[in-house]
Amino acid sequence: MRKPSSSVIILVIFLLCLDRGDSWTCTHELLIISSVSFNSSMVSHGTVLSYKYKDPRLIPHPCEAFYFGGQTPPAIYLGEKVFLSQDNFQSSLLPLTIPAIIKSSPAEVTSALFVQNNRALFVINGKVYLYFYSTWKTWKVSTGIDSPVTDITNMDCCYSLKDINCYDTSNFIVAYTTGKPAESTDVFTSKDGGYRFVKTSPAGYENALIGIYNFVSLAQLGVILNKTDGDEEAYFTYTDMNLAHQEEGAKFDMKLYADESVIGIIPPGLRGFILLWTKDTFAFSFNHGLNVALITVHPTDKYVNVTLPSHGLCNVAANRNEIAALTKSQKLFYGTLDMESTQMVYIGDKTKGKPTDPCVAMMFENIGVLFFVSVIPSTDSALYHFQKCIINIQDTLMTLRPPLQPCPVEILSGDFHNKIYYIDMKQELHFNVTFVPKPGTGTYPYVTVSNPHALAFQAHIDQDGFTFDGNTKYRLRIRLLQQAFSGMSQLEFQDTIYSSRISTVTVDIYNKAIFCIDMHPMTALIVVGCSPKKHIKIAESTTACNRGLFQDIVLQNNFVYSIDRKVYDPQFLGRKKLSQPNLNITYRYDLWRCPILLYYDSPWLPVLELWDNDEFIEYVSADFVLYEIHGMHNYDYLLNEVEAECRIAAQNWITIMAENPGKEPSDMWNRLLYENCKLPQENGPLPSASRPYHVLNRNEKNRILFPQYNGIYVFKAIVVDTHYSYCDLTTVFSVYVHGALPKSQINVGKTLISFLVLIFGSILMVYYFPKLMKENARMKTVWA
Repeated sequence: MRKPSSSVIILVIFLLCLDRGDSWTCTHELLIISSVSFNSSMVSHGTVLSYKYKDPRLIPHPCEAFYFGGQTPPAIYLGEKVFLSQDNFQSSLLPLTIPAIIKSSPAEVTSALFVQNNRALFVINGKVYLYFYSTWKTWKVSTGIDSPVTDITNMDCCYSLKDINCYDTSNFIVAYTTGKPAESTDVFTSKDGGYRFVKTSPAGYENALIGIYNFVSLAQLGVILNKTDGDEEAYFTYTDMNLAHQEEGAKFDMKLYADESVIGIIPPGLRGFILLWTKDTFAFSFNHGLNVALITVHPTDKYVNVTLPSHGLCNVAANRNEIAALTKSQKLFYGTLDMESTQMVYIGDKTKGKPTDPCVAMMFENIGVLFFVSVIPSTDSALYHFQKCIINIQDTLMTLRPPLQPCPVEILSGDFHNKIYYIDMKQELHFNVTFVPKPGTGTYPYVTVSNPHALAFQAHIDQDGFTFDGNTKYRLRIRLLQQAFSGMSQLEFQDTIYSSRISTVTVDIYNKAIFCIDMHPMTALIVVGCSPKKHIKIAESTTACNRGLFQDIVLQNNFVYSIDRKVYDPQFLGRKKLSQPNLNITYRYDLWRCPILLYYDSPWLPVLELWDNDEFIEYVSADFVLYEIHGMHNYDYLLNEVEAECRIAAQNWITIMAENPGKEPSDMWNRLLYENCKLPQENGPLPSASRPYHVLNRNEKNRILFPQYNGIYVFKAIVVDTHYSYCDLTTVFSVYVHGALPKSQINVGKTLISFLVLIFGSILMVYYFPKLMKENARMKTVWA
């Protein structure tokens, strides 16, 4: 075998096929020695890290291999020396060190975790440090933490590395100190993956703080775990990010000794699962700590008790669906995680172990494969080797007596597993699950959601033919929809519709039993919110370039047009008599493309299209507003507030911008700040026929009216309908208004008076001219 550095790995393999009896043995036992370690000159530079607590721990990256492009996820070994392995400890390693200039000796680690797939965070002597293991192998101290901390926690989102919701979830870190009263404990949060922390107000509790966890799929609320004094009870309190109290979960037993901390393990999947353990307590919750139950044991011939040994736990390992517990007496227990079961089963005692032996670190390598790691110093170099004991859990389970209940299902499949889906406002998702129960078991699947306040579901089962073996095949049809629009819950149960929420949906088999190692539940992440690639754009129409009024090449080549000083207001207040110069604008063809061609005398309504990536969804039938981004105001609206049937005075740009001088218009009027004037409100101002109605909708009559003006307008359209989408839907486009003849410079009043004088003079001439002619003829006769 070869590691990334191409050095050869020597594996000393012992295949142990002894009678297991009342003990567990290694399926494979390996001594990992890299060839580079022989007479190697490699040495550690800097301050060597060590783990503060006695029992060693393995902290694997919670995400699976597909998250790393098929590569093995990294893992951290915390013990007398600290190691970070990127190949499941399949090579010799130097102890992890931090530059002495950053941290001098001693450097004790109290907590560690992975952030995304490129760095790890360590709490060393009360401070948080970032270690970039996948790139430069460098360290950086976090900023913003001004008091000692002992623990850091995060919630890894392993569904996607690039999805923005997963990215934000994985980058949210909480740092805090345990053991002190919550009201006097500083809590620090980071939204950028640990680079910078911000102090958060402490919770107002006298009880001791045990742990804080970001249960993102429970309405994105932070969670604090507190312990009461004297009665050995603990409970969760659920808070917002300011740690202000909201509600409490049920109390549960949690015994702690002096200088002992509660270790919390959150299995990947964002399903709301959490494991909490101390030397005397091992508890599990499937619903973010709202209910916490102690883990029990399924009795067998070799272990008849239903509880774990007292004063015994020294290590716990977990992956997405499995758990393992090791006791001080070298007893190993195994179980699976689901909503219905919190049981483990006794695997056996270590063959070559004694109750006085030190605890060893362990972790799951694959489904049903557990391994233990012991560190062995090299006699030839500064490198350390690793003794690995690998156990095939399924083989071991088959030897237990009485035999465990067999897996009651043959097939459980669906194509939504481990994927991310989005439900925008009032939308639905539909999943299908195929399952085949074993004859006579009466087994059926169940559906759960981690955040029922945001996500609702309906499910029904249909028979769907038979397998080749003649067993009945069923199809479970699941309909997912937003809880606020499902009509299935009361208002106080629903999450807010103003911000997005995250939930998972899981399909599992009821009463599946421990033996179903390979029949894992299927889980998908559902974001009740905006799809990252959803956007709007103006519908295609006749452009000025199509008609030859402009050429694309001219608009692309720093084309400049001028806006008359009388028709724009830089503060968007619609003022018309400003002492200012004409405004010259360089045309942004890359953003605005060729302008839409409009005739000035035709009322106009922009037609907006909704797209998701490159797929057309629909024409937008929702309230939206628009404004000219340079402050042009020489256009009007067809309807006023009364004609638009408003019940109260409507919002308009002039009022909004007057109340928020200097602000960006799109920040002042959007879906979160929109007030629909057509909805009844108490004591609202009455609508007025003198105020234009600035809201547009494809299904309503309001239109834009242009004056007798030829020129370019650049509009920004904003969808403001609160119930249309979680997305902030905006688009910028240009229009060219044409067809207006130049206004005449003649004074209409003077022209009319002159015209009347001319007419009156003509009438007088018509009346007197014949008389003058006759008089002229008579005079000629007299003179003759």
